[in-house]
Amino acid sequence: MSKRPGESLNGANGKVARLDAAPGIVKKQGPRLPMIMYKEGEPLHELSAFLKGEGDGPQSVEVRIPVQYLTSQNRQVRSRQLWGSDTYTSDSDLVAVLMHYGYIHHTVTQPVRDVAEVRVVVTPLPAQPSYSSTARNSIRSRAWSAATNGCAYAVEKAWIVTRTGNTYDLSPTSTGPPASAATFAPSHLERMVTRSAAGPAARQRHVQEVTVIFNLVNEPWTKYTPTAICDRGLKPHDWTSSRLHTHVLYLESHTTRYEVSRSNGPNDNGSNQEVFKFAKCKKALTARASRAAGVPLPADHVTVEFDGLQWEELQWGKDSVVIREKKYELSRIHLMPIEAEHEDAADGIMSPAREAAEN
Repeated sequence: MSKRPGESLNGANGKVARLDAAPGIVKKQGPRLPMIMYKEGEPLHELSAFLKGEGDGPQSVEVRIPVQYLTSQNRQVRSRQLWGSDTYTSDSDLVAVLMHYGYIHHTVTQPVRDVAEVRVVVTPLPAQPSYSSTARNSIRSRAWSAATNGCAYAVEKAWIVTRTGNTYDLSPTSTGPPASAATFAPSHLERMVTRSAAGPAARQRHVQEVTVIFNLVNEPWTKYTPTAICDRGLKPHDWTSSRLHTHVLYLESHTTRYEVSRSNGPNDNGSNQEVFKFAKCKKALTARASRAAGVPLPADHVTVEFDGLQWEELQWGKDSVVIREKKYELSRIHLMPIEAEHEDAADGIMSPAREAAEN
């Protein structure tokens, strides 16, 4: 009794099964190299044996990784056992390194059915004086500023081996603009904690924790995260862009402050669709000084970087925003209410609170 064969990588209609769902290139066989089997939780300290003297170069080593370890559920990946950038410590997990390079996508949660293993050629290197931290492909490696025992290593190439014996090259994606983060976090998915004896009025809603850090003028702001900019629902009043009807969004890097506000001008295609302005503040002001100058800030306080932007043109990332292929690093975020005199200026009306304050 025969079983119906499943999908295969062979034949005219065959598929190339890449771990990131992108087409691969058939790999040509090369000379045999020393081989090490990957074991979850065990560092690659064996690489030290393949370091040569000063007169000879290092011996490349082939490491074979069974497919069941090539997911984001790998314990070493989840605990971020990863030190360095391009050159990594010998106790850095190889699967985490491959995800950091971009050979494997970090969203892979289940083993790919047609793949048997991934083979990686690594080059052992002398231990480095220090190892820098870099964010790549939604994974940030750790920094280490002291000498380590053993050696370091770098990845030379990687390819997959299918269950039918075919091989396909994998390509790194460690360069280029960062992937934009999802900007939708439904409020109804926030964790609800209730007590059986309590009525609806006593229920408590626990939202995601936030980190408060000090801005450029030593005032408390919220640490920037993609969650801080996410829409809270599908209805227009839940959109983050809708909040800019009554607030101005301020963003900061480690050195510069930016302002995002609604724009009065038409967008680039001449339609009446709501558009926004992205400007760089010439000077970081305190909240009191900003309110005195006016929120949003007058033209002499800012340098307009982009005007007539649609909200979708602001591509929010893990620690940056990309606007028309220009990247701005971000570390802090703050919403400031629009001053009443700005809101009522169109109608020539002064708010009662401001009128009373001035009198």
